[in-house]
Amino acid sequence: MRRFGVRALSCWTFASAIIVTACHDGSQSPPPKADVPTGSTPGSLDLLYVCGNKFLVTNSVPRPIQVSYRVSGTTESAQLTLLEAPTEDPGFSETELETTETGTVELFHEDVRVTQRINEGVPCGPAALPAVATLAGDEATVGKWSAPFSWPVIGLHLHLLRNGKVLSWGKFGSPQVWDPATKAFSPVPVGSRVFCSGHAFLSDGRLLVNGGHISDLHGIPDANLFNPATMTWSKGPAMAWGRWYPTTTILGNGEAVTIAGTDQQGRNVTVPEVWNGSSWRKLTTAGRAFPYYPRTFLAPNGKIFYAGETRTTYYLSTAGTGSWQTVGDRRYGSRNYGSAVMYRPGKVLYAGGGRTTASAEIIDLNTASPTWRMTGSMAFPRRHLNATILPDGRVLVTGGSSGTGFSDEAQAVHAAELWDPDTGVWTRLASNSVPRVYHATSLLLRDGRVLHTGSGDASGAVDHYDAEIFSPPYLFKGTRPTISSAPTSVTYGGTFSLSTSDPAAITRVTWVRLGSVTHAFDMNQRFNELSFIRVTGGVRVTAPASRNLAPPGHYLMFVLNSKGVPSVARIVRIN
Repeated sequence: MRRFGVRALSCWTFASAIIVTACHDGSQSPPPKADVPTGSTPGSLDLLYVCGNKFLVTNSVPRPIQVSYRVSGTTESAQLTLLEAPTEDPGFSETELETTETGTVELFHEDVRVTQRINEGVPCGPAALPAVATLAGDEATVGKWSAPFSWPVIGLHLHLLRNGKVLSWGKFGSPQVWDPATKAFSPVPVGSRVFCSGHAFLSDGRLLVNGGHISDLHGIPDANLFNPATMTWSKGPAMAWGRWYPTTTILGNGEAVTIAGTDQQGRNVTVPEVWNGSSWRKLTTAGRAFPYYPRTFLAPNGKIFYAGETRTTYYLSTAGTGSWQTVGDRRYGSRNYGSAVMYRPGKVLYAGGGRTTASAEIIDLNTASPTWRMTGSMAFPRRHLNATILPDGRVLVTGGSSGTGFSDEAQAVHAAELWDPDTGVWTRLASNSVPRVYHATSLLLRDGRVLHTGSGDASGAVDHYDAEIFSPPYLFKGTRPTISSAPTSVTYGGTFSLSTSDPAAITRVTWVRLGSVTHAFDMNQRFNELSFIRVTGGVRVTAPASRNLAPPGHYLMFVLNSKGVPSVARIVRIN
């Protein structure tokens, strides 16, 4: 029989499996395998429809399996060899199947039909743009990377402070503060092991860091707060449970909710906790197990939106003792170590992940019935990628691996890619020098450049004690506009003035919340387009009216000209 459009790609889990992907060092065994069947058929094989004529065939058996498929109502059929299931999470191999004919696909093992899936006719997104040759002087098209420079820790936790400096830490050594202006580092020791913690900026600019490390898979209940004004740490009340790999998200009222992680005994923590500024309260009726570092966002309705890693997505209400509500399934399967970002208020992009996909999908939470749909696919499959919102509202992806292993540096992706939310198309940009996979991070700086560091501190991978800086193409398109003065704080729905030498040249005013990133996910960043009018000597800007669309805290405020060139940002607080 002929083979039609089949290629092996990656592995992932369905929504019914709980992922346990570990933050681990060289002495640790691979992450535990998900709870999946171990027989041969039929329960060990499944078929998932994605988009177009694309399906995913999964195998949870630890050996290759021969199967066949046919498209009902047509003559199309073929045989497939499914990859063996990996020994570590998520415990499924995946083979992508793209049929020539459109119709229901039936999957057979030893002439017994084990499952079938209807072709739903959902369109796939646009293809990535062809690669552009990186030529000298072509930075306005592809951008430019700096040479690597020394970094004193593995920067696997990375945060932009309200003073424009960068706080980072790894598994070992004291946290460090880096000053982009002087290039100097300053150690800022903390009394807890904050490796594999959750974190988010509070409305006053302090960084809340909750949980951390006892040993692999075991978390501490500590809450630590870093104050950029004094460059010191303080201890807050402990949580009810230790948490290792939790996610922490700021609510519209300035509180913070933390979800998931594992406790002192290595057990999944199912009950979320809410920080109110002085203590924690438990959402005891919202118990639910999630993968490590769930991708969560404050939604326009004031609830927390869980975008993944598992396929089914939810809202969490923090009212009272909490409750969950199902939103719907993503098009793709589990996107473990994919990167998600709220690129516009209520609009989420989820790219890459699994083992390993180039696909991406989006959802609009502003609609009455939010539904995931495919957007353009990246040029490269990636896991352990970082997605960073830029001042112009586009999303930059850096780093990651195209391999199917947990963290395959041999298949590291060096080319950056840029996603345009207006078209759904990805554009390939310049390539960096250093392989950056598991434990790599990326962070937007005040000057519109992106810091890219980390990778290592785990699983026998190479430890990269260095960093690079990417200058996006907009920095090579002419003179930058300037903000000569701006307020330090604004109020919701209020108007305020920005002084600039050429108001007529300003076409956009935007801001991006200060970043706080680890493990392929920024728990803090989000973007707002601000309305404005031109006035003598500057622009008059209106702040967002809703706390749910712009959570209280500090933002990088930019003005942009008609060529899309951003100013250096002013850091402004809304409260």
